[in-house]
This record gives sequence, structure tokens and C-alpha cells, in this order.
Amino acid sequence: MKSSLSRSRLFKQIFLSHVLIFAIPFLILSVVVYYNAVVKFKSEIESSNMYKLNQVMNSFDLLAKGLDNTAARLSIDSKLTPFMVKNGTYKEIEAIEELGKYKANNAIVDELTLYFHGDTQLYTSGGLNSFDTFTQRTFQFTDMDSASLMKMMNELQLAKIQRMDTRISGSEGKQTMLAFMFPIPRNSQSPYGTVVFFVRERVLADLVGPILGDFHGSVYISDAQNNVIVSNSRESKLAGADAKQFLAQNDEQGIHDVSFQGERYSLMNVKSGITGWSYVAAMPTSQFLGRVLEMRTFILLVCLAVVVVGIGIAMLLSSRQYRPIRSIADHVRTLQGGTATEAGRKVSELDLIRDSVRATEHLMEQIDLQRPIIREQFFVKLLAGAFQNRQELDAFIAREKFEFAGTTWFVAVASVGGGEYISTQSREELLRVLTDADLPHAERYGVEMIQDNAIVMLVGTEAGFDCTRVYQEEAVRDIAGLFEQCSGIRPSIGVGNPVTELLYVNRSYIEASAAIEYSVRGRKGDIIFFDQISQLQDSSDWYSVEEQIRLVQSMKQGNKEAAKASLQTLLGDLKGKEVSLFYLRCMCFDLINTFLRTMNELQLTIQPEHRQMLTEFTSLEQLGKGMYGLIGDICDHANASKENKNSELGRDILSYIGDNFKLYDLNLEKISDHFQMSLSYFSRFMKEQTGYTFTEYVTQLRMEEVKRLLRTTDIAIKDIIASVGYSDVPNFMRKFKNSEGITLGQYRKLNT
Repeated sequence: MKSSLSRSRLFKQIFLSHVLIFAIPFLILSVVVYYNAVVKFKSEIESSNMYKLNQVMNSFDLLAKGLDNTAARLSIDSKLTPFMVKNGTYKEIEAIEELGKYKANNAIVDELTLYFHGDTQLYTSGGLNSFDTFTQRTFQFTDMDSASLMKMMNELQLAKIQRMDTRISGSEGKQTMLAFMFPIPRNSQSPYGTVVFFVRERVLADLVGPILGDFHGSVYISDAQNNVIVSNSRESKLAGADAKQFLAQNDEQGIHDVSFQGERYSLMNVKSGITGWSYVAAMPTSQFLGRVLEMRTFILLVCLAVVVVGIGIAMLLSSRQYRPIRSIADHVRTLQGGTATEAGRKVSELDLIRDSVRATEHLMEQIDLQRPIIREQFFVKLLAGAFQNRQELDAFIAREKFEFAGTTWFVAVASVGGGEYISTQSREELLRVLTDADLPHAERYGVEMIQDNAIVMLVGTEAGFDCTRVYQEEAVRDIAGLFEQCSGIRPSIGVGNPVTELLYVNRSYIEASAAIEYSVRGRKGDIIFFDQISQLQDSSDWYSVEEQIRLVQSMKQGNKEAAKASLQTLLGDLKGKEVSLFYLRCMCFDLINTFLRTMNELQLTIQPEHRQMLTEFTSLEQLGKGMYGLIGDICDHANASKENKNSELGRDILSYIGDNFKLYDLNLEKISDHFQMSLSYFSRFMKEQTGYTFTEYVTQLRMEEVKRLLRTTDIAIKDIIASVGYSDVPNFMRKFKNSEGITLGQYRKLNT
């Protein structure tokens, strides 16, 4: 089972379809989960960071504004004016104390200095310091000397922030100080001094640190010239000059995805309208997915379980759907002569079933085409009395799905003179009209009997046996009228007696044939009922003329059973006659004469032993024995004569087809008209004689001729096809490929 499933392309297709049905919603679900877990998560983090950046910006704006206000208050403080500060040592001490108060009111300020332009000393909250002492001892600046600091303070016209690296006394390592410098008095065109607030960068960096949370990245606060004021980084490559370049390239406000040095960043940027500072948070986007993938083991296990369950369900459903298809395909292979387990499973099951259905449809079409022929063959057998019993007849009717209406049956034989000509089209139309036209209280079925140049009609009616004569006359008149309407000829019609069993219809046919034969004495176009013939008998002392006619007609048709039954009736009639011996012998010799006339008509010579029995009989039993023997000889001769005629006709037809099969216009109508028979009769006769339909036989002849020309000549293929009567070259090439399994060109290569 598993090996067959693995080999089956159909099973793989079914399995793949189920996997796709499972995979598509699974992928959609995965995308939704990804969106919620990564994209939405990233969006929420960015929105949160923007909120935090705005909070930090507001805090820094308050800080900057507070320092500016402090510088403004300090500039108008009467104790800190140049005049008051320089007015003695006591005033200097008061100024230093006053600076200490201002410093105490600003918790983040590490030191506060006051400098008057032109001085060489600084006033701080801790005392009076020279520039050298302040830069080398108090803060120990590493990137700023006393001269540079003095120059900067003397030349300051606008507030600014200066980053300075320092090593503060009592601490280890370097730190960055932010010097918030304000000229005093504030907003003056000619400041006389400078106030500097020294704030450790670490203090401000701690304020922006929570923005990152536990994510990696960098937070920057820069001035309007993109100079970094404060930065806080966690495992980030952005530092120093790279950070300044990064900020310069991405100065747009809002949330953006940017790329820098081959790495993707989520950038959040807000700018203060008060200070002009920019607050920037940059976070590598890969870490958002990384956060989601922290649960990768759990997610992978869940996905793996879902995939395994999905594949298992797909396998189960595929197997359940494939199994009945495989069973049908195996059954088809078995019917085709193969085995269900053979390696011929290269053709897919659906193709096999499809081909089988098409073949069945083709066979059904062929059966439908042959059904009229089968129907005619059935009528011929029925009229000839070929069915032995009712069971055989019913079985045939049931098998072929024939339907016959009526409880009483009779046969009418319509015949025209031998000199009359009826075209093939007229014959076909006549048979169709006689069969399809509606008759009151009757159903008709027609068949052509080419040997008798007659059309035989089987008529069924629901009328009772006693009332049948009325319907017989009405039906026969209608038949005569339709016959004349279609062919222009008034036929002579012989009508047999009705029977109540379909099995005995041949008796009515014999009677109708006898009536037709008797009608030769009458006028053309007469309607003769068989029972009317007996009315011509002059004396009731003579044997039955009806039975005599049945006997003769049965022998001419080769029907031994019917002939023997008629002879038995006649002999029984003779035995019951109460007449003189001389009169009885006269009737016997008349009966003998009937046999001799029939044999003479059939050109049959009587055997010596039969002649002796007929001339030297001493009893009716002895006479009957001789006559029964003659019936066998006469019927055998009649049947053989029919076969000879059929064989001769068959040879003539095949010879005609053989001479003309290359003609484009060769068709059923042309041949049927040539041999004076209907299309249906010719089709039936062709099938009986050759086993092929006309089309199949002509196609076979043309195929063989094409193969011969391919083997023996170099004529172009299209010219060969045209030479055998085909105008549709592609259609013939397709037929040849289907028949031989190879193309015309391949056949020529293999056989030359």
C-alpha cells in the first residue's frame, strides 16, 4: 500500500493539494503573528520612545530655562555686580556665599562660576580661584587649558554649551562636564561677565537612559550645529565622529527607518522649539525580531507540532480520497487485461479512468449507431422464426432494451414491381415515415427485405383479437397511403393473420408473403388479406388452401418448422375426410404436385428415394414420411440459395468498394443507391458480411493503401493521403497515429 502510494502521481497531487490547503492559512496566520509580534511590537516601542523623548525634551527645556533664569537673576543681583564684588575682601566673601546659594538651588549643577571680563580670577561657590587652579586642580580639564577657558569667557556674546573632559578630584577615570555659559547681563549687547554652570554629563545621561529601556541603541542630545551635548549608548556602534555624521544625515523629525554603515536603524527624532536642541534615539531594528525570537524554541516546537499534525491529517485525507480512485483504476486495469499491481502505473489513475470513460462513451456511441442494425437483425430473426422459445425472445428484448406495444400482432408486406425504381433516399424516408408516423391504435416497425424487393411491416395493436380486422384494414390503408406519398408508387400489400404471441409473428409473415405472391394474379396496388384466399376454395371436401399456401411459402423461405407444422395440419385434414379412396388419392397427388411445383420453382431435382416414396405410397403415413424428407431438402436448398445470393451480393459490394475506395465522394448513399437498397439495410448487410461498418472497412482499405505507398514510393505524404480519397490531411494523420501508434513519417523510416 505504501509503495503504491509513493509511486502514484495522483496521490502526490492530492497530498500536495491538502498540504497547500493547510499551508496557506498557516502562512497567513504566521504573517499575522509576525506582524503582531514584530511590526506591531516595533511600532509600540517606537511610540513609547517618542513619548519618552518628548518627556526628556520637556525636562531639558525646563533645565535650560531654569539655568537661563538663574543666570538672569544672578546678573541683577546687587551683591554680584562688579562694583560690589571688587569692593573689598568682605564683599568678595559675600559674593562667594551668594554663589553658593544659587548653586544649592540647582541640584544638578556641580559647580557655579562667575567671571568678570578682564579679570584673571574666577569666583566659584567654593571660593576665589585662578584659572590655572580651576583648570588644573578643581576639575583637571584634559582638553581645556586656563588660557583657552579665559579667552572663551571673555569673548562670549551668546549663551552656549561647551563639552569638557575632566578628571575630578577624588574620583577615578575621565568624565565629561557640560559647561552652560551665559553672558551677563542677559540679552545685553555689551556683557561685562560670564556665568558658567558646570553639570556632569552623566547626570543628564541618566535622565535619557530610561528611553532605551533594556534595548540596545543610542540616545543623543545635540545642539543646532549637531554638536553632541549628551549621549547614552548601550552596545552601539554609533560614537564620536560617526554619531555626528549620523545625526547630520538624519535630522528630520519623526520616526524613520534608516540605514547607516550597512545596518538598519529605527530613528526617533524630536526638536525643541525653545532651545533648538535635537533629541535622537537610534535603535538597531534587528533586535525587535530578536526579542520575538527569544521565544524561538517554543515557537519552533509549536510550529513543528502544527506542521506534523497538518501533514498527518493531509496524509489521512489524501489516502481516504485516493483509495476509491485507485480501486476503480485497478478494476479498469484488470478489465483491460493487466493486473492491479503491475508496474504499468506510469499512466495516472485519472488519465486511466478518463480514457476508460471516453472508451465507454465511444462504445456507447458505436452501440447507438449499431442499434438500428441490431433492431433490423432482430426483426429479420423474428420474421424468420429463429427464436426457439418465449424465454429466448424475452431475453433478447430485455438485453437490447427494445419496447413493443400491443397485444395482437400481424405482418404486412408491401411490394412493388421489379421494374419500379425507388432511390436510396426515398427508401430511407419511406422506412422512417412508416416506422415513425402515428397510427390510431397501432404501432409499426419496418424492415427492408432486399431479396423480395419488399418492405415488411410488423404492426402491433391493443385491440382484442376479434376486433383486429377493423384495425388491420385501417392500418394497411394508412401504410399504402404513406408508401405512395413517399415514393410515388402504389404498392401491393399482403396482410397475414393476426397472432397474440410475438413469438409466432413468423406465421403472419409467411401468410403475408403468400398473399403477396397470390396478388400477382390481381391488379397492381391491391391489398390482399391471407384469409381472403381461402374463400376462393370451391368445395369444402378438398384440403385447406390456406394451409397449402402456408406450406409452400414456408418451404420457399426455408422455415422447416413452419412447413412441417403446415404439412402435419394438411395430413390430419386428409385423414379426417370422409371421401372415396379415389378422391382421397386425387387430393394426395395434388399435394404431391404442390411439392413438385415448389421444387421446380427453386430449380431443385427430387432425389430417387423421395420420388419412389411419393409415387408408390400405400398410406398417408408413408406419404407423410416422404414429404417430411422433401421439406428438409427444399428448405436446405432455399436457405443455401439465399446464402449464395447474399454471398454474391457481398462480393459485388466489396468489389465495388475495392474499385472505388479512393474516390472522395464514396459514401453510404452512393453505394446503397447503386445496389438498390436502403441505408439501414446496407449497413446491416455490410456488418453481417465483413464484421465492419462501412466507414471502418473503407478506412482500413485506405490505411493499407497508404502504408503500401509509404513502403514502395517516395511520394509526399500529403499527396499519398490525397490519392486515397482524404481531403482532411491532419484528421487522417491523427487516425493513422491512433491506429498504428506511430506517425506516417516514422512508419516510412521503419519500413524503407
